[in-house]
Amino acid sequence: MTYPVDNLDDAYNACHPDKPLEVGDPRYLDLKNVRNKKSVSTLAQRIVRTSKTDDFCKQLVTGHTGCGKSTELKRLQKQLEDDSYFVIYLDVESSLDLGHITYQDVLLNIAQGAVEALAEAKVNLDSALLDDLQLLLAEKIVSREYVKETKTSASANAEAGIDIPLIAKLLTKITGEIRSGSSHREQIREKIKNVQQEFIAKLNDLLLAARLKLQQQGHADLVVIVDGLEKIKESATYNDLFIEHAEQLNEINCHILYTIPIALASTANLGDFFANDIFFVPMVKYQTNKGKQYLTDLVNKRIQVAKLFADAALLDRLIAMSGGSIRDLFRLIRSASETDDGDRIQEADIQRAISNLVKDYDRLVKEDDVALLKEIAKDQRVIKDKDKHYERLLSLRLVNEYENGRHWADLHPALRKIDWLQAKLTDG
Repeated sequence: MTYPVDNLDDAYNACHPDKPLEVGDPRYLDLKNVRNKKSVSTLAQRIVRTSKTDDFCKQLVTGHTGCGKSTELKRLQKQLEDDSYFVIYLDVESSLDLGHITYQDVLLNIAQGAVEALAEAKVNLDSALLDDLQLLLAEKIVSREYVKETKTSASANAEAGIDIPLIAKLLTKITGEIRSGSSHREQIREKIKNVQQEFIAKLNDLLLAARLKLQQQGHADLVVIVDGLEKIKESATYNDLFIEHAEQLNEINCHILYTIPIALASTANLGDFFANDIFFVPMVKYQTNKGKQYLTDLVNKRIQVAKLFADAALLDRLIAMSGGSIRDLFRLIRSASETDDGDRIQEADIQRAISNLVKDYDRLVKEDDVALLKEIAKDQRVIKDKDKHYERLLSLRLVNEYENGRHWADLHPALRKIDWLQAKLTDG
């Protein structure tokens, strides 16, 4: 597909809200100047500086769902690789069950991802290290019969010309059972919990050996990016992961980045567990002329606005309704592109798209939210209520955070189009 596209069918696909852009995609636009002036170069610099010591960079990254974190992290990966780092990028959403995730799952996924990436890059680790981790899995986490079945499967793949280490195949099978909700899931987690320090020690032995091998091959160091964890919705789950078991996640002996839910950043002092400041990707400041222009330019990189919109001012209305959320802006454009009136987006299509978005947000708002929403609208900041309703408001994007030298917040513009809610917000 050649961008910007010139028809509504392609426009629908060019504005997919859930697909992060790969490095080099012509649709990319750096939005740091209408966010908080920070770019992933800051993260790269932290890793490079830490590499000059015996320490490791442990970094948390957050922002609202759909603000473009994954796209930025892929750019970080490319920047680090250009600086000779070996980067392992893990998307846990595709490999784990975010609705029922635990720290054991994350540790297994890191082990699986590392072994697979190193094997694919033909980084030959000492077989004794791999066997040592495999033995721990066989004797204390699964069973020898389980390993035997996996070995049979791995042998079949080897005969087909697929060279996959047995330990990688074993880890893949275990994480697959965890994701699928297998009856073995809780047993596996409990057994890892019982030997967690031993498991982490053996994983660290493997990672340290990998770092040495990689440095011998000319790489600067090893970096692991764990993306997707920011999409965890349940506060009990992410508190358990990043507060109760922050120590285990922090014990991984390599440079590592974890994405976290934005609500968590307002819940606990994570600086008690992770040394670096949280890297925050805020919403685009769509309220300013500069922000509006950047978002207009962003859309123009994907679609030919002058050709596909009956009036360019119609796009301004979608930008105003997006709240500075890239995801919501693309949702609005895709909805508006489903027109029955020729091959251009008309006024009626804009009204329908906005109405659909407002209905979606209306379904999310509860009567119990009103008092807190009213306070946030008045004070322009997230109010930390004792019942932690604010966590829900942030995770659902009912409230969005921005930066302009300081954090500030506002209600999603769709909320101001909900008649019953607006009446309550303006009452008294």
